[in-house]
Amino acid sequence: MYAAAHVFFIQGLETTLLKDLSRRLKEAKVQDLVKSLKDMYMDFIVREPAVFALDDPQKFFTLFSNQDTSEDWTSSASKISGDLDDIAKQLLCVCVSLGENPHIRYHRPLDVPGAVNRNIPWHLAKALQSQLDEFCKINPSFPPPRDPPMQRGTIILLDRTIDPVSPILHEFTYQAMVADLLPVEETPSGLKYSYEYTQEDGTTKDQETQLTDQDTVYTSIRHMHIAVTTEQLIDDFNKFMAENDGGSGGHASVKSLNDMKNMIANLPQFQEMKTKFSAHMTIASDCMTEFREQTLEAIGLLEQNMACGETPDKTVPKHLVDDLLPILDDPYTTATTKARLIMLWFATCDQVDPEQLELLLAHARLDKQHKDAIDNMSYLGVQLSKSASKQGEKSSRWHRKKRESVAVTQQDDVPFDLSRYVPVVKRVAEGHIKETIDQSLFPFLRVARPEDLRRDSSHSPKEGLQLRVYKTQWHKKSTTKNAAPKPPSGPPVIIFIAGGMTYSEMRSAYELAQTHDRDVYIGSTHIITPDGFVDALSNLNKPPTAPEPVVPPYTSSIHHLSPPSSRTAPASPVPSRSSKNSKK
Repeated sequence: MYAAAHVFFIQGLETTLLKDLSRRLKEAKVQDLVKSLKDMYMDFIVREPAVFALDDPQKFFTLFSNQDTSEDWTSSASKISGDLDDIAKQLLCVCVSLGENPHIRYHRPLDVPGAVNRNIPWHLAKALQSQLDEFCKINPSFPPPRDPPMQRGTIILLDRTIDPVSPILHEFTYQAMVADLLPVEETPSGLKYSYEYTQEDGTTKDQETQLTDQDTVYTSIRHMHIAVTTEQLIDDFNKFMAENDGGSGGHASVKSLNDMKNMIANLPQFQEMKTKFSAHMTIASDCMTEFREQTLEAIGLLEQNMACGETPDKTVPKHLVDDLLPILDDPYTTATTKARLIMLWFATCDQVDPEQLELLLAHARLDKQHKDAIDNMSYLGVQLSKSASKQGEKSSRWHRKKRESVAVTQQDDVPFDLSRYVPVVKRVAEGHIKETIDQSLFPFLRVARPEDLRRDSSHSPKEGLQLRVYKTQWHKKSTTKNAAPKPPSGPPVIIFIAGGMTYSEMRSAYELAQTHDRDVYIGSTHIITPDGFVDALSNLNKPPTAPEPVVPPYTSSIHHLSPPSSRTAPASPVPSRSSKNSKK
């Protein structure tokens, strides 16, 4: 039927599989028909210029579920080992695409009594090192030479236990706020949002927009605080109108989002930019509506006080339980927000009083799902009862020290009272770049490594059909025409978090790159939102559900797909302030 075949693998094909494939092709006498057989090393998703994901949220359940109560612990441990091997193979693809054979640094947490320590970063570090060693033996010229020459980069391997606070907090930068508060759809390239668009005649119609890197308006504001975002949108719009006014001065400057809305509705030209500005104007306005209706100014301030261990005037908050009770009693506060507040309270306080925890739960009136999510925080190393014994007191000192190390100089980094908390991931990466990191908590897997791997006959290139390595170099794309990328001041840093990364952590990679003039990349098994994180936690103590197949099973010449089942959501027992709230 076909004259020839070209076969591509998104991962590196193992030697045994390659030999078996070569043998089968020879037996079938079709080897000459296979014109290309190549390893592409692209088994990951490039979400943004500095962000990649493995697109596998199921790994969270395998890595952090309760093994001790499993009927077959050996089988569960074997599954974790297999998943870590899969992650290591995908991380090899990232390293090959970046042209890096990096040093491996991993998190080695303290053994806190009463907390679960699975040593996931250490096991992953060993698996990745094995993959890199094998690849370098098969490809002796890897990594390719740099111009100008530079030291090897470093990959920092972490897991979600490094910071259970960041996924819970309300984040008030534009991108994170959209993902948290609005009913967006996650796509491989970004976020998709539907909204009503006002046409030139004053009528409205449904509009859908993609928040991706192709949208220059979006990329210029996605990491800004929402208060700055609206100002930036107005400034950019006025600048755009001035540049395209032809010097006539026919357009007055807008001073608010409403002014922008009115002017855009009366613009017959500039359709593309008009659509972009209109979309972000609407999105920013929707975010601010949710901010007001969910009373997030009060909630966010309380969250920051708990996470940072101090108020904006640097005093220690003393009545957190009393401050929480009115919010938990409010029927308009969503159940997910209540659960997030309680999680944050016992994850950050030095001593947990069981009676106070019961009081908070009583006022929150949570269902079983959200109570399970709170209980299952223990799987991430958060203890629900830290004051029961001397061991609890030791744990309290450890948590206090960890929080203080995060809070250092954060007032200098973020000028907003609602955005004082700095993710632990950023502090770890910054400590690595500045060489101030605690070597005992974040050691290198290898202190020293020979310059060249031994090259003997057993590590010669594979026999039969040869595989080539293709580097996508997605990280070196220039945003300016005919402009070469500016060389960084030091070796690259790759951060990987097993179990999910937050939008605040993604933003941190860009901030570090700008501050230290480095190439900084961050990736994870998947991207998490607060709602998704709470939902995932609630299911950690339940048997995992089988993931839906990406490719339907082959039955005949036609694939028959059954329509998705429809479910009717139960009616909410309390009134809601917005459509987003009703979905929580």
